[in-house]
Amino acid sequence: MGLSRPDGDLAERPDPSGPSRAPYAPPFCGQDRESTLAFFRARLLRALLPPPRPAQPPRLEDLPLGTVGLSRKCQADGFTGPAPPPAPLRLLRGLLLLALSATELLLPAAEAPASIRVIVEHRQETDGPAFRFDRVPAPTNRDTATRAAFRLVQGEPDDNSAPLSTLQDGRLPDQADQPEANFFFAAGSHGGRILVDFGAATPFRYIATYPRHPDIRGPQLYQLYGATGTEPGLILPPSEGRSPAESGWSLIASVDTRPRTGPGGGQYGVLITNDSGNLGPFRYLLFDIRPTETRSPFGHTFYSEIDAVSAEPDFVPEPPTPRRGPAPFTVRTPDGRFAFTLDLSEAPELESWAREHLVPVLLEWYPKLVEQLPSENYRPPDHVHIVLRPGRGVAAASGSRITANATWIQRELQGEALGALVHELVHVVQQYGQRPPGSSRPPGWLVEGIADYLRWFVYEPHRHGADLVWLRRQRNLQLRHDAGYRISANFLDWVSRRHDPELVRHLNAALREGRYDETLWTQRTGHSLQALADQWRRETEQALVQP
Repeated sequence: MGLSRPDGDLAERPDPSGPSRAPYAPPFCGQDRESTLAFFRARLLRALLPPPRPAQPPRLEDLPLGTVGLSRKCQADGFTGPAPPPAPLRLLRGLLLLALSATELLLPAAEAPASIRVIVEHRQETDGPAFRFDRVPAPTNRDTATRAAFRLVQGEPDDNSAPLSTLQDGRLPDQADQPEANFFFAAGSHGGRILVDFGAATPFRYIATYPRHPDIRGPQLYQLYGATGTEPGLILPPSEGRSPAESGWSLIASVDTRPRTGPGGGQYGVLITNDSGNLGPFRYLLFDIRPTETRSPFGHTFYSEIDAVSAEPDFVPEPPTPRRGPAPFTVRTPDGRFAFTLDLSEAPELESWAREHLVPVLLEWYPKLVEQLPSENYRPPDHVHIVLRPGRGVAAASGSRITANATWIQRELQGEALGALVHELVHVVQQYGQRPPGSSRPPGWLVEGIADYLRWFVYEPHRHGADLVWLRRQRNLQLRHDAGYRISANFLDWVSRRHDPELVRHLNAALREGRYDETLWTQRTGHSLQALADQWRRETEQALVQP
């Protein structure tokens, strides 16, 4: 229930076939206020005399950071500095620079070393094997970061996101749009910060990041900072809303891989190195990550892997061992057909409830739900992963993974907790993302209506969560068959009882196979969808006024 998203990425994400978005244009060149001074100096000088542009602007990835005090974005746009102004303008330019120099004392300096090089490579999904680049090393599970401690110090992961550990396990997504194999921040949020602790300072040969997504979640936008842990005034981690540069951290690189033209989807590799030697030494790395698109809530990058390779061959990270909850555990149905792995490492208070109450429901009802929603040649997921952790909303499903808000579950242990997870199990069984490419997207009201129908009318009808008992308790009730969730579940129950007990089974098969349209209602019941909806509404309204 709540924030369920059964189909690929997010069930309610904007239609990618809609109007194309204009290329993102930041309000000023540079990632933060440390770049503001250089930017306005450049703009004022450019206003005096526009500088000549090169015939072919340099590539973004080939520009060293810090050149002429401008961000790499400005350099890539072709602005390399002003031409000498004519004599009448020299005095005016001098006065302007004098004023700007005075203001520079008020702004903290935070520039990456000029020798830092950021190499960006971008591959489309049709370019061959995934994550194979020309100049960026392939992701690996043998890098130094594999044994480092990753910690989220600001922001919240999305309910459909993989855990933070996916960034260091060396396992990569095998599909272009695979939320459960990537880490990404909550939809609509401003991003967050990831702290990586290696236990001791070490120089790095390189640091690399790798995302994958077919749309706006592919490009990256972040700043990378480093610290040894001994800097005067170091705040670990930096306070929210405060620049790390003001908290003792050193800026290593600013990364922005949003394309100036063309599609942004695909696979990206970003390699950060130092032309003058190694990076660091650093004990801590801090990734300050922002969405690449703010006009859509779904602009957070799908990060698949973060690698860091020490320049010391014998260096082994030994970060402090964090306090952990219970280790994930796996249970299987008696016939061995289905397995469930439960991760309560961030919700240890729910372990006994999960073992005593949730596990029996999973073992009994997942096979029953599979039987309720068959289709030709369909194979349901045989291993379901369930993560309970503090978060937002209620619960969500993506592929064969369910994430539930442990705080909400704790409040509903005697109420809706089990039913909400059964609702998400239905989404795992539905697997409407398996429909053929190019087929129409399943109507959201049917996706959620079927899940609530199986929950409220098959799993727990005794709780009266969607029948007349529940409807009578609602204020300002609007009986629309396509309202979704409980009301659509009520409509499906009415049609099933009045016209076709097998209706939900056939609707599900059509949705999964990509052949659903409204003529199916006429074929199964002899009445159009609108006629059924009108009749259901009239009869329900009459039943509601009766004592």
